[in-house]
Amino acid sequence: MLRQQVRAFHASSKRMNFSKMTIVGRIGSDFTEYTSSNNNKYLKYSIASQPRRDGPTNWFNITVFSDPQMNFLTQYVRKGALVYVEADAANYSFEREDGSKGTSLSLVQSM
Repeated sequence: MLRQQVRAFHASSKRMNFSKMTIVGRIGSDFTEYTSSNNNKYLKYSIASQPRRDGPTNWFNITVFSDPQMNFLTQYVRKGALVYVEADAANYSFEREDGSKGTSLSLVQSM
């Protein structure tokens, strides 16, 4: 017997406004720990990803705020390790000292 599945969408459902990136690559830098002005610790590192063997290498800067993730990374992961990272992504605009405008991609590790 063939059943038909129906998916319902509700007009008042919560709207999700976010962007995510998935990156598979190698850890390209040592982990650097920082402390914010309100005493929250966070970690920064970079990932190198090469989509094709003969293609260019893409570099991504990642920030981690989760204590369990920071502990795992610093204890078990080293520079050069192959990793799978999911991150929340956002673009930010800024103005340089010379007056020109630029954009920056912020990636906050979520998994």
